[in-house]
Amino acid sequence: MTKNLFMKYISMILIDPQVGFCSPSGSLGLRYGTEELSEIKKVIPNIKTAMDESYKRHIVKSEYSVGQFTDGDTEHALANLCVPQANDDCHVIEELSTINYHSSTTKNQQSALSSSVFCSEIEKDFEIGIRHFVIAGFLLDHCVKSTAEDLCLKLSGNGAEVCVCSDMSATRLEKYTKGAVASTVAVLNNKGVKYRSWQSIQS
Repeated sequence: MTKNLFMKYISMILIDPQVGFCSPSGSLGLRYGTEELSEIKKVIPNIKTAMDESYKRHIVKSEYSVGQFTDGDTEHALANLCVPQANDDCHVIEELSTINYHSSTTKNQQSALSSSVFCSEIEKDFEIGIRHFVIAGFLLDHCVKSTAEDLCLKLSGNGAEVCVCSDMSATRLEKYTKGAVASTVAVLNNKGVKYRSWQSIQS
């Protein structure tokens, strides 16, 4: 199978390429500092390139409520993470905002499969013969992980492959140095989700 023919059957799913997670001016950057975003910034050009090469391109964005991930603490630095109108967190970062996506979905929980609209898009892809689903984006140990697990479960037994792209997914730097990423990858592998580079996925 040639590369071009193989690529036709890849569905790329981009999770949360938003100011809140990726920009120094977003909630995550303001809370932890620019250096903590270094791994995130590193993969953004890779995502842009791969999107140009993918047959189907889906973007999933987050909109949360105040204090959703701070146990209701509205004074916490992350209380307004991706809260609509509270700041610029919900905006897609400039580098990835002009891509021609086939679908755009908004989720209110960590997993994209909490959105019935997103589930419908995946079902459409499956119906036209796509069996390779690649997940990229942010944050690797949260929304990317949750989406990959749920998608793998949804497609289980149907001959589909779910991959998290290792060079197109990232999280805060500290999560690498303290083992959270390694733990996340182990959990994904145990649940049938592959963790591979874009080059490996294409080969």
